[in-house]
Amino acid sequence: MPTQKLTDKTISNAKPPISGRNVLWDSVVANDASLPGSFGLRVTPNGVKSWIIMYRIEDPKEPGKIKQQYRKVGSYPSILLAQARKTARDALKLAGQGIDPIKAKEANKQTIAAVKTVSEAVDSFIKRHAKQKNRSWKTIERSFSLHVIPVLGKKPLPSVTPTDIYAILDRLMDTGQPYAANRVLAHVRKFFNWCVERQLVSETPTQNIKSPGQEQARDRILDNDELGSLWTACGVIGWPFGPCFKLLMLTAQRRNEVARLRWADVDFDKKLWSLPKEATKANRQHDIPLTPAVIEILKAIPRNGEYVFSTTGKTPISGFSKVKPRFDRLMASEIEELSAWRIHDIRRTVASGMAKISIAPHVIEKVLNHSTGQISGVAAVYNRHTYLREKTDALNAWANALKSIVESVGSNVVNFGKTGK
Repeated sequence: MPTQKLTDKTISNAKPPISGRNVLWDSVVANDASLPGSFGLRVTPNGVKSWIIMYRIEDPKEPGKIKQQYRKVGSYPSILLAQARKTARDALKLAGQGIDPIKAKEANKQTIAAVKTVSEAVDSFIKRHAKQKNRSWKTIERSFSLHVIPVLGKKPLPSVTPTDIYAILDRLMDTGQPYAANRVLAHVRKFFNWCVERQLVSETPTQNIKSPGQEQARDRILDNDELGSLWTACGVIGWPFGPCFKLLMLTAQRRNEVARLRWADVDFDKKLWSLPKEATKANRQHDIPLTPAVIEILKAIPRNGEYVFSTTGKTPISGFSKVKPRFDRLMASEIEELSAWRIHDIRRTVASGMAKISIAPHVIEKVLNHSTGQISGVAAVYNRHTYLREKTDALNAWANALKSIVESVGSNVVNFGKTGK
């Protein structure tokens, strides 16, 4: 049986035969000794393309007799090469264990028979995938609750079509929410890919849907007056969001990373905050030097359980969307025309501020725990220098600069300490 390495190009260019059916067998799967079978693309005379597998397994009706089976594992282009090859590998691995993939699929359908609607499937997805894989699973759950469940919740899962997805996206676009439309599509696409993996559906309706909204990278940074008024607002609002926002301004770390700061990760002797990789968005160990200003703020906070910022003693603080308007009102009382800003803009502001005081770009990236930009590719793989000294100097220099900014606009400079080396 002739084989060839299937590629997106060969699949796209595959021509229908004059008669019968033409099968292009994949050499990648055929040459894998651990897989007892073959995978390929079948093309019919009318141009229909399907993914198939061929394997041998014992005939249950005649024990000892080996029977050759062909099975369709999806259609092209609804399912593209990478996903089809993965599905084929999984099925052939079952065949290698003496389990008929066809019967396994039927058995799996019976075990998930209770999942009949989109709403039920989403509940399972949140429980079994989002909560396990994504620290921001509540955001995903809320997106489904607001935009998907009200429209598709009662609809049988296999009956969802691209038209149904477009209806949700179009509604968001028509109300001026391109960013939300893109996020919803990303969540729904992940959901249906998960459903395909679980064999809840054979194909995903999101396969050929492109992001509807054109997003622009935000470039909002807070000016000196806004930084000063934000620092003052921190003092007025007080615990726990006041000191939390001050740490955002002094460390340039992400909101959730600061909000979920644990006492166990703080070493006052080494003047270091060590974020384990599972606590970072980048999934990478990250050490943040503690400047005197940050240490002074932390030591003024009473210990109340595992988390530095906690009102319950058991969980980190939440409710940023509720406290943000309070910051806005306090800042607006000092600034005549306060432009809209987001909490994440603080991080961008600090990065920009460090650049203004001549901190090297690659050092700023290390402070932010970014992996792209000045050091990337092969250099990033081989450069294992932690840049701890450089990050320390950078954050101390920024703390001094921020103190000067706060003083220049007449804000309270409490909790700045001595930030020199």
